[in-house]
Amino acid sequence: MSGNLWVWEEEELLALRKAFAALKAGQRQADRVSQRRMAAELGVSVTTLNAYMTGKRALDMKFALMFERLTGIPTRSYSPRLADEIESTRHHHKPAV
Repeated sequence: MSGNLWVWEEEELLALRKAFAALKAGQRQADRVSQRRMAAELGVSVTTLNAYMTGKRALDMKFALMFERLTGIPTRSYSPRLADEIESTRHHHKPAV
């Protein structure tokens, strides 16, 4: 990878890339989303998306939430750490009844 990430961050990224490759492999060519469209749907620039996908930027909770929403790939499948953070945040923000 880039050398900017901790080993566990690299492992998360590799797991994400593997899951994403499997998703793309199961899609018809016409159904695959371009990097430009994916970046737009994630609300980031193509440069930022590329930084996440190549390991120049560590995966974070915001990216994981947007990526799961867009692709349907569960965060837990590549990052139990981020999935736990998301779950914890959801529990802390439940409205009082």
